[in-house]
Amino acid sequence: MNEEKIPENYQDIKDRIELMHSRGFDVSEDQLIEQTAKDGLQAIVNDLLDGEYFTVEKINEKRFDILGISGKIEGSIIAKGESFVADFKKDSQSFWNSLWSQSEKIIGR
Repeated sequence: MNEEKIPENYQDIKDRIELMHSRGFDVSEDQLIEQTAKDGLQAIVNDLLDGEYFTVEKINEKRFDILGISGKIEGSIIAKGESFVADFKKDSQSFWNSLWSQSEKIIGR
């Protein structure tokens, strides 16, 4: 398992949880999925901008804001269901596709 890689699916999450627990970290599945969503969205935004110019900020379980260089909100990413965690658990591929699609609309690519 590549520890630097952002988990892409539910099995990756379960594997990462097992690894973290074996190292003494007390993290829940939902906590890891929330962090995965934020890290993954930041990677998507960085990829679309060819660099680290914008910042992803979690507002609540259904919304991330993308902040520009000046700190101004460029746009928001909204969960399709009740939360990003629920969306990931339901269908991780659709979850990532949604993050990409919404990010492309905000970034303009």
